[in-house]
Amino acid sequence: MTASATEATAREITQARLATLGILVAGIAHELNTPLGALHSNHHVIERALIKLGEILEDEVVTPDELDEVRRVVRATESVLRTNRIAVERMVKLVQSLRHFGRPRASKARPVDLHEGLEGTLALLGHALKGVEVVRDFGDLPPVVCHPNRVNQIFMNLIHNAAQAMSDGGSLTVRTRAEGDRVHVRVADTGRGISPEDIGEIFEPGFTTKGERIGMGLGLAIALQIAHQHGGEISVESEPGRGTTFDVYLPVRPPGDATRKEYSDATP
Repeated sequence: MTASATEATAREITQARLATLGILVAGIAHELNTPLGALHSNHHVIERALIKLGEILEDEVVTPDELDEVRRVVRATESVLRTNRIAVERMVKLVQSLRHFGRPRASKARPVDLHEGLEGTLALLGHALKGVEVVRDFGDLPPVVCHPNRVNQIFMNLIHNAAQAMSDGGSLTVRTRAEGDRVHVRVADTGRGISPEDIGEIFEPGFTTKGERIGMGLGLAIALQIAHQHGGEISVESEPGRGTTFDVYLPVRPPGDATRKEYSDATP
C-alpha cells in the first residue's frame, strides 16, 4: 500500500470513528437525561423531607401527630431513595457500557467476551431502539482474541443502521453462535430493507442511501475492513420491505501474528 493510500485509509478510519463518536454522544446524552432528571427532582424531595424532620425535632418533643408525620416522611424518603438507586444503577451501567465499547487507542489484541460488547452497544443505542423489540439469542461463545474497540465499532454500525431502518418500529434480533474455530454474530432487522441495485454497493466507501447530510457512507466499509483485519468476514442479505440480515464471522484467534502486534486507530 502506498503512503498516499495509507494516509487516505487513515483519514477514512478517523472520519468513521468521529461519526461513531457522534452516535455515542447522542446516545449517552439521551440515556442519561432520564436518570439525571429523577435524581435532580428527588434531591429536592429529600431536602424538603430533612427540613420537615428538622422542624419536628426542633423542640425535642414529638407528639403522636408529629410521630405519624415522621413515619410518612420516612416512608416517602425510602421510596425516593429506591428510585434514586435505580437511576444510579442505570447511569453506572451506561458508563460500564461505554468503557466496554472504547478502550485505549493503542492496545494489543486480547481474549474478549463478545457478549459484553454487544450488550454495551445495545445499552448505548437504547435511545435509537425505542419502539423496537430487541431479541437476544446468545449462544455459548469462547473468548475471541481481538481488538475490542474495533470489533465493537462493527456492532455499533450494524445495530445503528438497523435502528435507522426501523424508524416506525420493528424487531431486532442479535444472534451469536460458535462454529468450529470461529464465531458467528447475526444482526437482523425487520426494517425497510435494501434494494437489489444497492445491495452490491453497500460496503463501498462513500456509498450511502441516507443522503449526504445524514451519512458519509463509511460505516459499513470500515466495519468490513475491521472484520478483514481480524481474519473475518461480513455478509448481507436483504429484501425490500422485509428487513436486512448482516452476518459477521470472526476467527476465535486471528491468523498469523495479528494477535501479537500493537494496534493504533490510525493504522489501516
